[in-house]
Amino acid sequence: MKLNLRVAILASLVLQAFLIFFAPIRKRRSKWWITTPLWSAYLVADSVALYAFGLISKAQIHGGTSDSPIDAFGHLLAFWAPFLLLHLGGPYTITAFALEDNELWGRHLLNFFIHLFSACYVFYQSLPGNKLIVPSILMFIGGSIKYGARTRALYLASFRILRGSLLPSPDPGPNYAKIMEGCVAQEEANSQPLIASLPSSDVGAEGEKFLDDRTVIKEAFFYFKKFKGLLVDLIFSFQDRKESMRFFRSRTAKDAFRVIEVELNFFYDLLYTKSGIVHCPSGYIYRAISVSCIVAAFASFYVLNKHGFHKYDVQITYALLLGAIGLELAIL
Repeated sequence: MKLNLRVAILASLVLQAFLIFFAPIRKRRSKWWITTPLWSAYLVADSVALYAFGLISKAQIHGGTSDSPIDAFGHLLAFWAPFLLLHLGGPYTITAFALEDNELWGRHLLNFFIHLFSACYVFYQSLPGNKLIVPSILMFIGGSIKYGARTRALYLASFRILRGSLLPSPDPGPNYAKIMEGCVAQEEANSQPLIASLPSSDVGAEGEKFLDDRTVIKEAFFYFKKFKGLLVDLIFSFQDRKESMRFFRSRTAKDAFRVIEVELNFFYDLLYTKSGIVHCPSGYIYRAISVSCIVAAFASFYVLNKHGFHKYDVQITYALLLGAIGLELAIL
């Protein structure tokens, strides 16, 4: 059982590394020999983490009783369990493989609480004499934050929630009563009423101008914010369409496609990654807390007296800690 557990938890770490580095390839390539391994890794990653969770629970049940306390390996298992929460949170580069995955956010929320309870139970079982209590708590905080971030990302990218967030405030339209009052007042003063017309947005008003990279990103983000309502079947005004046509017709074909490429990249990040919750003030705070907890757990384990632990288990623990830190820093 110990060998199976060691292999499973290392396999979970390897799958996380594979996804964080290779998942972005799907943005530009849709060949089956690329999407199939990614799809397989996406599905297997959760299964391997859950399998390791089961092995940890089983090992603790058989490893200690009220008369026979859990040994050093059992204490180490309580430290490994939060790493599985971290892995179940998934990498920042992929939260969903298809749009349908976002609609299953409710199931992920239920699993989140179940696995949180499981990790707490494993930790509780190891409490008598557990000298890894501090790094275990730190990793539990970091893993819970990352797992919760994945669930929230799926929730925000679901159709109903995304549509609700994009619906504009009701537009009452022009105040015709006030306009007529002004016209009547001008007629009574024997003056010709002046009706101002909306400015014309003729296509091709601007000449072609080369766009630098910063401007491309700025314009792409502007049109992404304006037209992401297309994802949830919102209807846009005639002025929005005319303004968009005016902009793209005034650019070279190369610049137009550069803007669209970056805009599509924003759409991909919104639907399939954690970008929507990471790149915001609260996201920066949560991520800073998560990374700080992982680094603090590493420091706490490093200075700990490891007498009684098997050398291979210590090496696996260092691999998990360094892997967790490396995966967090890989997307900076």
